[in-house]
Amino acid sequence: MTVSRTSLDKMMKNRSFIIFLIAQGITDIAEAFNFIAITSLIIQITGSGKYASFAVLCTPISSFILSPFAGGIGDRYNVKYLVIIISLMRGITTVLFVLSYKTITIYVFMLILASFEVLYNPSRKTLILGLLGYEHIMIGNSVLLGISGFVFIIGPVAAGLIIDIFELRVIFFTTSILYFLSTILLFFIKSQPYKNNKKIDVRSNIYKDIRNGYEYFKSQTAIKELIYISTLMSLLVASMNTAFYPFAFDFLKITSKEWGIIMSVFYGTNMFAMIISIYFNKAIRKMDLLFSYFAIAIVSVVWLSYSLSNKLITVIVLQFIEGLFISLATIVLSTKLQVITRRDYTSRIIAINDIINNVGKLTSIVITYFILSFKPPQSIFLLNFAIIFSYGIYKLLFSN
Repeated sequence: MTVSRTSLDKMMKNRSFIIFLIAQGITDIAEAFNFIAITSLIIQITGSGKYASFAVLCTPISSFILSPFAGGIGDRYNVKYLVIIISLMRGITTVLFVLSYKTITIYVFMLILASFEVLYNPSRKTLILGLLGYEHIMIGNSVLLGISGFVFIIGPVAAGLIIDIFELRVIFFTTSILYFLSTILLFFIKSQPYKNNKKIDVRSNIYKDIRNGYEYFKSQTAIKELIYISTLMSLLVASMNTAFYPFAFDFLKITSKEWGIIMSVFYGTNMFAMIISIYFNKAIRKMDLLFSYFAIAIVSVVWLSYSLSNKLITVIVLQFIEGLFISLATIVLSTKLQVITRRDYTSRIIAINDIINNVGKLTSIVITYFILSFKPPQSIFLLNFAIIFSYGIYKLLFSN
C-alpha cells in the first residue's frame, strides 16, 4: 500500500495529470449521457432492443478500418493535440443527432462517434504514459477507471431523468457542451512529447510505420499473449452485450429509467475496481496474469446466472459482479501491455490490440445476431459461459 500511496501523492502534485483527470471525467459524463440518449432514441423510434444493440457493432466496424492509422498517427504526432481535435469533433457530431430521427441517419452518426473513439484511444493512452511514466501507470489507469465508474453511477440515471422530464434534444445539447468544455481543459495540459533515438520522420510513409509496428508485434511473444487474452474477453463481452439488449428490453421489459440504473451499476463498478486495484496493487501485480484468469472464471459464473434470471433486482446484482471483475481484468491487461511495450511503439501496439479485439468482436456479434434469430438471449449466455469458464479454468490450472 506504501507504493500506491506514494504514486497517488506524486500524481496529485502533477498539475497536468489533474487537469487531464478533470477533462476525462467531463468526457465520461458526456459518454454516459450519449449512451443512454442514443439507446432511448432508437428504442423510441423502433420499439425494439435488437435495433439498439447496433451500438455494440459500431466500434468493431470503425476499428477495423481506422485503428492502423490511429496507432501510426499516435506515434507520429503530438498526442495532446490529437486528443483535443478528436474531443472537439465528438462534440460537433453529438449535436447532429437532433437534426434527424431516422434510424439509418442515427446509425451513421453512431459510426462517426465510434470512429472518433477508435482514433482517441491510442493517443489517450500514449498521453497518459507521457504524463505519468511507467512507474505510476497502473495506479493512473486505476484512478481514471475509478473516475469513469463514479461518473457512470450517476450519469445514466441522471440522463434517464433528464429524458423523462425534458425532450431528448436537451440531453444531446448538454452532451455536446460537455465535450466542448473537456476540449478547452485539454489545452492547459503540459505534455512532453516522447523523444527517442529512432525518431519518426514525419515525411515518411505512414504505411511503413504501420508495417514496422506489426513486425514489432509479431516478434514479441508476451505482447501477443496479452492481446489474444484481451481479444477472447472482448469478443465474448461483445456477444453478451448484443444479447443483453433484447434480454433487457424484450424479455424483462425495462424502461429507459431502469436501463439507466442498470448501466449505472455496471459501469459504476469501475470506481470499486479502482479502490481494489490501488489498495491491493502489490498483490495484484504479483499475481500478474493469474489474477486476470481468476476474474475471467468469476465472470463466467455470472453469465451462467443471467440465463437463470428473470427479475430486475437479480440482474442488477449480477451486473455489479460482472462489471467489477471485467474492470479489474481490464486494468491488469491494459497496464501490462503499456509497460512491456517499447515506448516508441506504444500507440501502434494499442492500435493493433484494438484491431484484433474488434475483429473478434465483429465476428462474435455477427454470430450472436444469427443465433438470436432463432434462439432466445439466454442461449447466448449459456454458450459464452461454457467458452469462458473452460478457458479460465484451463489457465488457472496450467498457467505458469
